[in-house]
Amino acid sequence: MKTNWVQEHVPSHPFSSWVVRRAVYPLWMHRDHPAYFRYARQFRQNERFSPEDLERWQAARLREQLLHAFRNIPFYRRRFEVAGITPLDIRNIEDLRALPFLTRNDLQTHCAELLAGNVPEDQRVRNQTGGATGSPLQFWIDKERLDARRAGMDRHNAWAGLHPGDWHAHLWGSRFDTAASAAITWRQRLLTRNLTLNTSLISDEDLTQYIALLRRVRPRVMVAYAQSAVFFARYCQRHGVDDISFRSIIVTAEMLLPGQRALLESVFSAKVFNRYGCREVSLIASDCSQFTGMHVNADALIVEVEQGPGLPPGTGRVLVTDLFNRSMPLIRYEIGDLASTLETAVCPCGRAFPRIANIRGRITDFLVTTDHRRISGISLSQLAGDLPQVRQMQFVQNERANIQLRVVAGDGYGSDTITELRRRLDPYLRGTTELNIVTVERIPPEPSGKFRYVKTAAALSETLSDYRSA
Repeated sequence: MKTNWVQEHVPSHPFSSWVVRRAVYPLWMHRDHPAYFRYARQFRQNERFSPEDLERWQAARLREQLLHAFRNIPFYRRRFEVAGITPLDIRNIEDLRALPFLTRNDLQTHCAELLAGNVPEDQRVRNQTGGATGSPLQFWIDKERLDARRAGMDRHNAWAGLHPGDWHAHLWGSRFDTAASAAITWRQRLLTRNLTLNTSLISDEDLTQYIALLRRVRPRVMVAYAQSAVFFARYCQRHGVDDISFRSIIVTAEMLLPGQRALLESVFSAKVFNRYGCREVSLIASDCSQFTGMHVNADALIVEVEQGPGLPPGTGRVLVTDLFNRSMPLIRYEIGDLASTLETAVCPCGRAFPRIANIRGRITDFLVTTDHRRISGISLSQLAGDLPQVRQMQFVQNERANIQLRVVAGDGYGSDTITELRRRLDPYLRGTTELNIVTVERIPPEPSGKFRYVKTAAALSETLSDYRSA
């Protein structure tokens, strides 16, 4: 990145934000996301729902989704038949428990049978994830559902003070969401207004450039992987950088560990808004200004916290049902996380959307290369999303010169898959750190019940070792 590029080309005056919000962004939505405004209006109205209104809304959308799945998707038709019920027997969320969980293994094994036959191919898009559980999979989303997702995201962003047209720092690392180049594009300057600070592979030189960029543009909001934000805060703290501040910070993709919210607020003088989501269904829940728990995106999703034997009291498995995606409906989808039971009382902010808290199961470390670069663990979660030969993965690093990649093999796994994994990891490792790929029968969770996608020895890791057992 040229050191003077931003000063010469990036408009940061509030008037430019107003122009993007009022003119450029709406034009883009009309062209590329034609259903956006319909969903945005509806979602704004839904914020005024009473608990009874919300229950009726969810029941109606759920009935539509279940009838669609029963009529058009063989996998779900069999599930209904085995359970001895029809969609008409499910009238509310309680009745939904008659259907078993949908697991990641179901998606991996029965992907073709989960695809709706009545949705034209040109009306859906393919996506993929590895997720914090390290289990790669592919799935399909309606193009219209993408419009609804964007409308929902804009609503929840507004709760944290981020509106279309506002410059914001994007401390991110997914190769699917960020450009390979550090240069600011015309699209970023005139539309998305995000400063991409890529943490997938980062050096001290990169951090120095990021600080210079933030000092020039002064974005009021930062959206970040949780542990990337913590890493950046600790770097600023160690190097005496005390002039970077934000009005708010939205952290997502990973857990915020005890003490980390306070660290971010102290270093950046910002309010920290926690967010919970996954690539399969997008935004699941996020904080409002009252910080009494994350509000579920309840007019687009049904979230259940299913308690069971062996789980701590008041804790359950997170199950999600997408109420809108018709291409590949996810009904009672078990994400792999644990959370506290839902709080259904109306929030002091006035919203009736249920609240969820204490998400357990999402934490990744940074890998460290021999030339002192750091690789964000969560940025590697998409690495094998399109490789069905890989059932699950985990990175383990106990010494700087060597990284072990543990793989639970699926059908067709062999030397070609190993070669492809090495090819995909080479841009990160650049031949400086040995990669040892081994196959294992299973990858057990931590004693706490969490799954660690990336485990780095405390002597190498940039995470706070005091919090590892939290």
